[in-house]
Amino acid sequence: MIRPANLSDLNALVQLETRNFDSDRLTRRSFHYLLTHANASLLVDDKHAQLRGYALLRFHAGSTRARLYSLAVDRKHRKRGIGHALLKAAENRARAHGATCVRLELRRSNRAAIHLYEKAGYRVFGRYLDYYADHMDALRMEKQLAVRRVRASARPAAAARRRL
Repeated sequence: MIRPANLSDLNALVQLETRNFDSDRLTRRSFHYLLTHANASLLVDDKHAQLRGYALLRFHAGSTRARLYSLAVDRKHRKRGIGHALLKAAENRARAHGATCVRLELRRSNRAAIHLYEKAGYRVFGRYLDYYADHMDALRMEKQLAVRRVRASARPAAAARRRL
């Protein structure tokens, strides 16, 4: 089940981060700030009180872009569609927040993540050189979010035709 994270998830989030990333990890302090003060949305995949993954979105005032700051799926739970489900949930949360696109950065060498994002409609639009602590470059990717259109009722359309 994907749900918003809360402070009781803090230990599990830090453990998940430690198990999945060798460097450039979010710290306990960062997670705490993101859950309590930041203009962010942190979603978790929780099954039987076990966090299997998370997606972290950041929002900036005055911008219609959301940033997928981090997405992680525990190594032992990969290849089960959890990353895809978290990504879709994050996109829905971004839309609900008024975002018209989502941007992200990821390691140039992370083939599995690149495949996930491309399959979901993300496209590379740039690169950051020497972005990570180990000097690896980052790819910048973006997806335009579909804007929901409001259906016009038949009544206004009929009134417009009568005026012609």
